[in-house]
Amino acid sequence: MNIIQRNFFRLLRCGAFQTTEVLEPMSVHKWNKLYQLATVHSVQSYVYQGLKSCQDQFALHLTDAQWKQWLTAKENDEDNDEDELLRPDKLTNPLLNRQLQNILDDEQSDINTRRMLIRIISIARRILNEGLPLKLLIELGLTLRANNSKADYEVLGSWLKKLHFEQMAQLEATLLMDLFGLEAKDIPFAESDADRKTIVVAKELAEYTNIRQDFYFSQGSDSIFVHTSNGGALINHIKRSARYMRFIPSEAFTNFFASFAHSLTHIEE
Repeated sequence: MNIIQRNFFRLLRCGAFQTTEVLEPMSVHKWNKLYQLATVHSVQSYVYQGLKSCQDQFALHLTDAQWKQWLTAKENDEDNDEDELLRPDKLTNPLLNRQLQNILDDEQSDINTRRMLIRIISIARRILNEGLPLKLLIELGLTLRANNSKADYEVLGSWLKKLHFEQMAQLEATLLMDLFGLEAKDIPFAESDADRKTIVVAKELAEYTNIRQDFYFSQGSDSIFVHTSNGGALINHIKRSARYMRFIPSEAFTNFFASFAHSLTHIEE
């Protein structure tokens, strides 16, 4: 990680999980870059709380205009906060999606356990398509740390196994431990020890802070050839799908082709 990313995650840990962090000194320009990073991930409120906790540190030098910018962003972030817990994701694999919808439609099952499943799947879907969903990951960590989810983790484990999401849940647990300092005992749905490949992928995810990159295909009126609007996005999407093939092979495979098919709909006939 570069210095901006290091300070970014320090402030997130400090602001969201009340850890004690020591910041590295940065220029005004780099602090502006960190602000942009927080804005991309919609975590201004957590970073602002971290800044307030660290405001007496020698390394933290923000201008009055920057403090005002952070305060405004924090207030806007809180005003725009939405509860996505009751918005279940759909999987692109039809067989797995049918199983998921059956689980979510079962009113006899515990609603808190279903909400925890939705959190895990929402994060997984965004990892596949966008990169690291920091805000959702922090919210999951806060729920686990507070131990107030009241979920039935034995049932949750059986659902994750049925949906083949066990490895992806382990990846999310590894991210929570590596990035935000949670301990294995805080995460009942994950194993205590992650294998090395999971740790490597978690570190790679932390390095990349991209938002979703869409790619569309188009055809010129005077040409029979089809072109992509964003070749880099297409390559990144292929690499991302390949990277997570070992974690959720069925969903990673169908997710890529679903995105590919969606991009083809933009071709003008």
